[in-house]
Amino acid sequence: MSKTRGAKVGGALRGGAMIALLLGLGAAGCGLLKQEEPEKKAFGVACTKDTDCASLQCAATGSICTKSCTYDRDCGDGLVCRAKDTGSGLECSKSVGAKIGASCATAGECDHGFCLKKADAPNEPGFCSATCQGPAECPDGYKICDTLTASDTTKMCILGDDRIPIGERPKFTAPTTTTVKTTPTATATATATSTASATPTATSTASATPTATSTASATPTATASTGRPRIKLDLGKTKK
Repeated sequence: MSKTRGAKVGGALRGGAMIALLLGLGAAGCGLLKQEEPEKKAFGVACTKDTDCASLQCAATGSICTKSCTYDRDCGDGLVCRAKDTGSGLECSKSVGAKIGASCATAGECDHGFCLKKADAPNEPGFCSATCQGPAECPDGYKICDTLTASDTTKMCILGDDRIPIGERPKFTAPTTTTVKTTPTATATATATSTASATPTATSTASATPTATSTASATPTATASTGRPRIKLDLGKTKK
């Protein structure tokens, strides 16, 4: 009797130990899974895709984790507030490209992503620009800090002297570059068999000329086994 009771107690202890072992292994496995998840990168750290960053924004220019901005001062030393290469808005980026005042043909050539052109000559070369709050943020020769249109809310560094009356200043525009995303094209191959029959009859009559009646029959049969149909025509003889 005592032996049986002892065996039961021993079995219970072994079962409890096994359960505790399994629970411990499960907890350790969960810990390993958590450790495998990479830590999100902070602002300014190099990245390759949006999901690398805590902000979920990886700048296309300079490839750093970024954030939205309005002026250079929002980004810190060594960085600029650049117009996004795709979509709308501005983001902090490395200074890659020509500086304010340099000649440009497209916005992508400028470190701030803005290439201003004369409104009446959009096909001529323009100059690189940037957002500003006042003339002090703009280099010499581009001290006009103003909006391009009456509806704009953000000012830009514009070519000219700020002492020139507003009504006499040249008008500029900031052309944007549109990037179109393409989607993969799926190709489907189908096998089809079609049979068509047609029997056209033509009769023509003209004065001082014989009357001719012609009857033609055609039975085209198209059989496609590889996606490209082969057509066979059986033409009947023409009766005069």
